[in-house]
Amino acid sequence: MPVQELTPQALDDQLHRVVDLLDRKYSDRTAGGEVEQAVYEEAALFRDARVKQYVPVLVQHAVQERFRRRPPHLGAPAGARPFTPPR
Repeated sequence: MPVQELTPQALDDQLHRVVDLLDRKYSDRTAGGEVEQAVYEEAALFRDARVKQYVPVLVQHAVQERFRRRPPHLGAPAGARPFTPPR
């Protein structure tokens, strides 16, 4: 049984879903746009792959591992002033 290939549009749609999923999951560990950039950089590694059906899963796993190891942001309390070093 032949493997049905993803069209470029279907691949892009699936990568957007991966971005949405990981953006929600790791919002406490990433800055705005960082997840999307990581997903599309990882996907670019598979640009010349003959079979693209599994690219979204491979990309999700690689990017998820990258952010999973990162500690959550330590948010400052509301109204806190930024640290200014003494002179």
